[in-house]
Amino acid sequence: RIIKKSGETIWIEEFGESIKKGKTVEFVGGIMIDLTQKKTAEKAMSDKEYAEASKRAKSEFLANMNYEIRTQLNGIIDFTDLLMNTNLEQVQKHYMTTINNSANSLMDIINDVLDFSKIEAGKLEIEIEKIDLLQLTNQIIDLIKYQATTKKIDLKINIAKNTLQFIYSEVIRLKQILINLLSNGIKFTESGKVILNICTIKEINKTESIIQFSVLDTGIGIKKINQTKIFNAFSQEDGSITRKFGGTGMGLTISNKLLGLLDSKLELESKHKVGSNFYFNLKIKTLKKTLKENINEHDFKSTEIIALQKINKFGQENYRILIVEDNKINMLLSKTLVKQIIPNASIFEAENGRKAIEKFELIKPDLVLMDVQMPQMNGYEATIQIRKLKIAEHIPIIALAAGIIVGERDKCLQSGMNDYLSKPIIKQELEKTISKWISI
Repeated sequence: RIIKKSGETIWIEEFGESIKKGKTVEFVGGIMIDLTQKKTAEKAMSDKEYAEASKRAKSEFLANMNYEIRTQLNGIIDFTDLLMNTNLEQVQKHYMTTINNSANSLMDIINDVLDFSKIEAGKLEIEIEKIDLLQLTNQIIDLIKYQATTKKIDLKINIAKNTLQFIYSEVIRLKQILINLLSNGIKFTESGKVILNICTIKEINKTESIIQFSVLDTGIGIKKINQTKIFNAFSQEDGSITRKFGGTGMGLTISNKLLGLLDSKLELESKHKVGSNFYFNLKIKTLKKTLKENINEHDFKSTEIIALQKINKFGQENYRILIVEDNKINMLLSKTLVKQIIPNASIFEAENGRKAIEKFELIKPDLVLMDVQMPQMNGYEATIQIRKLKIAEHIPIIALAAGIIVGERDKCLQSGMNDYLSKPIIKQELEKTISKWISI
């Protein structure tokens, strides 16, 4: 490097040759090439590569840490769920409920951190599918009604009669957003009510509408000066809010970023000490049936009867179930749940993909529950190899995955699995999925 007359430092490359007369150097001739732009470009490329490598390392670290933590939490959540359904004394049930609620809260925080990192990295998946609004809202209320009942908060759903029952959107993320908003409403409301309002505000054409979702509460409200701040990551209105109500302050940020992926945004109307109204508009594809027209056609009991008939059939037959799982806690949990769903089932275990292939050929199972991340051979590879066997053509393989890897669901299905469940394993979901595939 050299310093120019102007004081600027530049990179140069020199080529020169000395001209001698005898042993004396008469003069030196050569050229100097300014390499500053090249060096700057190389540094920029190096910085970019370093940043990308750091980003990859961060993503891998978060994925690995989340997997390890979630695996242990899954065991706590699922086994306390099982214990809560046994004959416990009142005080024991109270302690068990506290453990379960604490573990679920910790899982929520971990999920928030993971979702936030995925959104920041642009790696969050969006999958548009058909949604039954009536079913979705019932599921959401079932999940949070305990929280409202404990605080004696009046929790209501108000769906306008002109609202279409079936829409196309991202069901998992829409559910997550509404749960975040309703949970926030309940958390910051000491008395009164929290209402979920859903209405169609504009019909664009026969297949597209704009639907508004809003969550209204009679809680503490938010001062005007802080209404923008609360959408920032890890932020709440002030420090005293965090100390009093807890939480990471990520719920609204994540909800708003998720809505951004759905071409929408979270908006707020709030009055301090009166309450808040969080709302968003979604442009979505629809099926031309309103809730009013379709409510009588939706026979919940008939579907429940069919499921019960299948479950009863399970109890009468000796199905062979192969469970592939490397974690001993998860293996015990899966075995326990399967035995509760299919009491007469013969359960076979495999701790990795290689053992799974050997067991599959030996026992010819009726159904396989396949973990994805395993040593020696993972679930994808094992499924691909199993599908090459003649006896495996119609045997259902259900993925039991951690649900933390981008594209995991699609990769499971592409490898030859029939269905996908993410951990923690909910008994009702496992039961429903088994009833869907066991008769194949």
